[in-house]
Amino acid sequence: MPTTLLWLALAVYGLGILLTLPSLVRRRSSLPPAALGALGLGLALHAAAFAASVAATHRLPVTDVRGALSFFAFLVTVAFFFAYLRYRIAALGIFMLPLVFVLTFVSALRPEDSFRSPAFRGGWLLVHIATIFLGYTGFFLTFVAAIMYLIQERELKSKRPRAFYYRLPSLDVCDELYYRSLVFGLPFLSAGILTGFVWASQTWKGPWELDPKILASLVTWLIYLTLFSTRLSGSWRGRRAAYVAIFGFAAVMVTFLGVSLLSGQHGYVPNGGGAP
Repeated sequence: MPTTLLWLALAVYGLGILLTLPSLVRRRSSLPPAALGALGLGLALHAAAFAASVAATHRLPVTDVRGALSFFAFLVTVAFFFAYLRYRIAALGIFMLPLVFVLTFVSALRPEDSFRSPAFRGGWLLVHIATIFLGYTGFFLTFVAAIMYLIQERELKSKRPRAFYYRLPSLDVCDELYYRSLVFGLPFLSAGILTGFVWASQTWKGPWELDPKILASLVTWLIYLTLFSTRLSGSWRGRRAAYVAIFGFAAVMVTFLGVSLLSGQHGYVPNGGGAP
């Protein structure tokens, strides 16, 4: 049942993405109700897939690769709705929804997890995973805002702005979205790292502090802490901050996916895996 619901969510997400395209072609500042309705239905089906999985396994399905990808896709969709309703930027669909589709597709392809070590249960672990992914979601929005900022800045400097110029928000709006999403993501990543330390100290044996994913998470945290502090001081804004935000999200992806393939306490294994 969870897999069927996930495939249905994927199909409806795909329909929603297709329905957003006319808004970009016609320079509309808002998405058609049909597109928002399809995306909302996809989100509801996605939530139903989670609920069905919880009912079948009696645990939150977020501690393996399949569940982690699906959970991230779900949160990105929620973030899309919040950002769109706040700023009415139709172009957000082009930057955010393809990731939702890809993550959901890969998640649906993977087999359902049939085994989970007792070590991958418990309240601290669930809080750790939830806060980490909320942080990642905020940083994805920061990444999207940085991309839009760089494109719009280049178009403004061009003598002949291309069509995409008219579909993007102003530099001020991009900057505001960038800052708000950064402020949202950093506390959640910080909380996720701290709760991860608590859980690891209670669960793992040996020098867990040197686990590759923990080290990568700390590097990622330092990148975003630097972005936040330099934003407050006014020393990094505009193009420089946008480039660092893009680099920061690359670090997020390496931490989330790349390091997880290495050996270590966080390493993913087939039909199982480590904590994200």
